[in-house]
Amino acid sequence: MSSHIEYQRFRRGESCTEEGCRARKFYIEDGKKFCQRGHEQAGFTQTQQDEDDWNTQGKKSRKKREERQRVETILSGGEAKELYLQCYQLILRKQCHWLVTTLGLPEELQIIVRDLWELRLRILHFPRDERSGYGSGTGTMLFSSASEGNNTDIDGMTHRSTGSRMSRKSAVMEEKLPKLIETLALCYLGTLLLKLPVSVGDFHKWAVQDRIVYNRAIKEVPKEMRSKLPAHFHAALEIRAPLDGAKLHSSIAQLAEFYNLEFDMELPRLNVTLLVFRYMKELCLPVELYPAIRRLESLLQMDFAYPTAKTARKGTGHPEVQLVSLIAIATKLAYPFDKVNRTPDSYFDPSTVKLDWSQWLKTTAQEKLRGLARGEAIQVTDTDVWDLNTKKMDDYLDWYQNTWIDDRDPKSKY
Repeated sequence: MSSHIEYQRFRRGESCTEEGCRARKFYIEDGKKFCQRGHEQAGFTQTQQDEDDWNTQGKKSRKKREERQRVETILSGGEAKELYLQCYQLILRKQCHWLVTTLGLPEELQIIVRDLWELRLRILHFPRDERSGYGSGTGTMLFSSASEGNNTDIDGMTHRSTGSRMSRKSAVMEEKLPKLIETLALCYLGTLLLKLPVSVGDFHKWAVQDRIVYNRAIKEVPKEMRSKLPAHFHAALEIRAPLDGAKLHSSIAQLAEFYNLEFDMELPRLNVTLLVFRYMKELCLPVELYPAIRRLESLLQMDFAYPTAKTARKGTGHPEVQLVSLIAIATKLAYPFDKVNRTPDSYFDPSTVKLDWSQWLKTTAQEKLRGLARGEAIQVTDTDVWDLNTKKMDDYLDWYQNTWIDDRDPKSKY
């Protein structure tokens, strides 16, 4: 009979109620509790169990702890620099992808920009005193904090101990890290190497109008990556002011000089023919102006290329500025703004075609929009808000929400 009985052990501190019985097990039969030796246990009442509570003896229950918010580890030192370069490379890759897929530029652009970026990384990973065969100039010093213009951070050396040699070396290496504006410069040099009729103004317009990744480039970086960036690297991927065209020209010129000094690379001249016809079309200028522009080019001996260590710089070092200036000079010579009557020397003279500048102003004037045009929102200041109508205010708030509100977790719960 005992073989069919299911025995259970008494709990700790519990024993048979019969005096002198040392039984350690008990069983339940017909609603009564008996010890292993058959003594009925007084004060036992069996309760009915639900089906869900079946076989729950021995099951442990623990109080659920409040879920703690996971704190991301912020990297420092070499790991932080490597992560910054990875984020930077991701932004550069997305810019090239937009140029190829959206604008339809050749796929070779991605390969060229990747090669230019690889050369740039060589200088970062192998300082001048640890490498050989990469020139003897001072191109790496071009990428200091001074290249950002007036809106730059304070020199990192002032915040570090001058007595630590490693701290000074680390500060210098951080100064040489690429800046966000150089992503546009790398993409432009890629189009220049392919002889594409793309101008610096195009990149400036695309960046200001939020077409190409630039204004909030940090949002394109996955949250898991940017949460580990130190504050100064995170700020390096943010803009402090709208993109300035002069700074973009300077960044491209410095990058061209860098590749020339470090790798003896000579960039080709601009695709003058296609660019001139494109500018003339956009400015609604007569085609008869083209021979005059090329004539001035030969007289001034302009090559419209970025200067190298072997060539002397003539005037400004920005070839596109030279080209646009030449178009303006030729236009003013052929079609002056005054009302003086001038007799052309021959029928082939560009001045035989008269240009009505008053009508030109009406034709080229942009139509006034009720809302904000693309790219105007970033130029709005606090004083401009008072003059915005309802449509412009809605456009500005939509732009602000899409641009500046990110997916970071709020610091406090409301």
